[in-house]
Amino acid sequence: PCTLTATFSESPQPTFYLVTPSAGLGGSISPSSPQTVEEGSSTTFTVTPNSGYEIDTVGGTCGGTLSGSTYTTAAVTQDCTVSATFAELPPVTFTVTPSAGTGGSISPSSPQTVEENEQASFTVTPESGYEISNVGGTCGGTLNGNIFTTSEVTADCAVEAVFQIEIADTDG
Repeated sequence: PCTLTATFSESPQPTFYLVTPSAGLGGSISPSSPQTVEEGSSTTFTVTPNSGYEIDTVGGTCGGTLSGSTYTTAAVTQDCTVSATFAELPPVTFTVTPSAGTGGSISPSSPQTVEENEQASFTVTPESGYEISNVGGTCGGTLNGNIFTTSEVTADCAVEAVFQIEIADTDG
């Protein structure tokens, strides 16, 4: 005769924690609602800056790493947070370089820094005995009286004022 004794115990229930994401001005984090994560596991979030912004920092109390736009938490061992902040990108600028031929001037006469998709204006002034022949260059634009306004600037470009000797009025 022998006696066999078996002892059973309940399997421990897994523990879950809440990972709460947040995003500052200038972007978003997805998913944006709190995530339930099993103890010892990690979770991922996609961090997306709005146009004109870039990811500044991603951190919080969970710990983790950012690779590209994906943030992966460290192993979760308690309720924790993931927060993303964003920084505004500096505006993109281009240089508009003016020049004037013989017989007149353009003002301003020095290169102008212009933000992307903005316009620049120049005053074109002929000297006595000259008149404006043409204002062109690589910026595009329009001449209205003696004011030349570029098209929206999308690259470095030039404005060139050309003058000609005034043609005498012979109708008289």
